[in-house]
Amino acid sequence: MSEVHAVLIGVAAPAPVRWSDNDGRFVTATEPYQDGDFRFAALEGVSTDLTSYTNMVIDAAPDAVISRLESPEDTTLAAVTAELERHVRREIPCSCTSLVIVLVGHGFQVQTWDPEEPDRMDELFALSDLPLIDDWWVPFWREARRDLTATIVVDSCHSETIVRGLFVPDPVIVRERVNDGPRRLIISASMDAQLAYEHSMGGQTQGVLTHGLELAWALPDNRTSYEAWFTSASSIVNRTILQTAVMRIIDPEQTVQLVPPFTAGSPAG
Repeated sequence: MSEVHAVLIGVAAPAPVRWSDNDGRFVTATEPYQDGDFRFAALEGVSTDLTSYTNMVIDAAPDAVISRLESPEDTTLAAVTAELERHVRREIPCSCTSLVIVLVGHGFQVQTWDPEEPDRMDELFALSDLPLIDDWWVPFWREARRDLTATIVVDSCHSETIVRGLFVPDPVIVRERVNDGPRRLIISASMDAQLAYEHSMGGQTQGVLTHGLELAWALPDNRTSYEAWFTSASSIVNRTILQTAVMRIIDPEQTVQLVPPFTAGSPAG
């Protein structure tokens, strides 16, 4: 039996962080703040965005199991990674066959000298204590069970490789015929070097990507496949000029994008 599980992660007010040479990692920054600290403005639209994704997932898969992580306790690095790993581990496997991951909040970049990062930049997603670095996703996907398909939506700055862990050039739709984990599709709000923005209208604030995806979702023809949905939404997002939505298809067969969004179904015929 096919099951859809969704992990929706939203962080409106991440903890400030700084790099620690002694620890070789980021740590939570405390006052007095230093010049190199990363401090984040509060985002107004995170909760609204998560509600939008909740509604779209339920619309497509009424029996979907949804975990919504947005409190400070639920969005620590330990809590987020434990929840994600629970769905993909091979031992004591989760019952889901289709996994949806949504990240809404702040993304940021730092310079690195890692030779596996050709752009010499790491992308990170800010959480309520410590950030989630893009490198974490490489073993996560490599070790995940292969009987799973995954959809990932990232509405944050510098999001194009934030869940990929590798730098690649700029096409709006990137097709990778690789077999380095489950077949998966990633929709991101912006290119690596771009910021992502919120949109306010009628007293409601949303991320620009989420707003575009929700508008596209309102037309039933756009729900026939991920490709149709993304094509419609990206035409809305890219009008801003400031950010460019990207869809990355990681699938040797290049068919995962033909499935109706947020379902465990087959390509529409």
